[in-house]
Amino acid sequence: MNTTIPTTELFWVILVCYVFFVLGAGLFFARNNKSTEDFFFGGRRFSWWLIAMSMLATGVGSHSFAKYASKGFEYGFSSTMTYMNDWFFMPLLLFGWIPIIYYMQVNSIPEYFQRRFNSTVRNLSTFTMLLYLVGYIGIGLLALGSLLQPILGWEINTIIIVVAVISGIYVSLGGQTAIIFTDFLQGVILLFAGLLIFGLGIAYVGGFDSFWGNLSIANKLPLADFNSPPDFNFAGIFWQDGVVGSVGFAFMNQAVIMRFLAARSVVHARRATMMNVLVFLPIGTVAVSNSGWIGRAIVNFDSGLTGMYHSAGSSIFTRWGTHFSSTIPETTDPNGIFTVVAGIVSGSEAIFAFLVAAVVAALMSSLDSQINASAAVAVNDIYTPLSKNPSEKTRLRVSMFTSLLVTFIGIKGCFSI
Repeated sequence: MNTTIPTTELFWVILVCYVFFVLGAGLFFARNNKSTEDFFFGGRRFSWWLIAMSMLATGVGSHSFAKYASKGFEYGFSSTMTYMNDWFFMPLLLFGWIPIIYYMQVNSIPEYFQRRFNSTVRNLSTFTMLLYLVGYIGIGLLALGSLLQPILGWEINTIIIVVAVISGIYVSLGGQTAIIFTDFLQGVILLFAGLLIFGLGIAYVGGFDSFWGNLSIANKLPLADFNSPPDFNFAGIFWQDGVVGSVGFAFMNQAVIMRFLAARSVVHARRATMMNVLVFLPIGTVAVSNSGWIGRAIVNFDSGLTGMYHSAGSSIFTRWGTHFSSTIPETTDPNGIFTVVAGIVSGSEAIFAFLVAAVVAALMSSLDSQINASAAVAVNDIYTPLSKNPSEKTRLRVSMFTSLLVTFIGIKGCFSI
């Protein structure tokens, strides 16, 4: 019995068309880059709705589908608690941090630290920021490779190189403008795909009542136990993500800061933040977590825990001319549950290819932002202070080259993980 998802011509056509669209966007928007202001901040002219969706796409990567689906499979609805704490810090972000960095017209977090403190703090911040951003790139690539390897049948290293090269090319050509516009589309794709899996999954298990009935009481709780288990408890995860996720990501992540600075005004930056936190993030939580919930419902049914029925009616079914198991063993690796559930509930190769493209979109929408942010820090905080009054044209060329260099370093770092 074959448990590998088949990939025929239709599957590859959909993925290849998506890749060419992304590269085409990079080439199209490259003509708008006349300066580093355009390359890194898109001319500071974007409306709040574009910024908001781009911020969501930056925060939700392929690692999100892997991580939160995994936690949803292991612990149920409490996988959403890592998204429940952003609103705590919204007043400080809206009325403190955003106006400060916008009106100061800083180009990077390290530059702010020099203005606030001194050059030593700037140098330390530059080192730690680049270390974080390049590491983020490597982890994202590794997560995507792990998700796609069972589908494509390629070596993980090959997948990493191909995706990184595609992302590096269109970021190096199109800069922030290409990132924001492609992230908007990619954000729509990943949200729609995540919610589509939820709808298909509920239909697969026989409706919402059947889905809900096949979850244990613990699976239905929105918060995990207060201090157990050690690796996923309320006290640790909720406040850990509140400090590192909300404060660290929204206040100190260079890629997010560049979104604020790309807005046409402080008002638009504030609107984008409110839309992201109050609307897009809750929807995104469901989108990235639900395949884990669906997988747990199928496991509980197959274990005979509830006695309810799903619509497959059998543990073996035929899809795309190949036999598959519609069961999910309890021993299934949680990190791969998204791929497993997507293959079971998709119903057609076209839908499955779209879901895979959504995961690729999620990775690219995070990867492109981190590449651009890394290049911004390298050029603004290392190259420019050390060079002797470089022309704007030279700085732009260095910025484009640095984007490619950062991509290469990210690949090397991924292989070292």
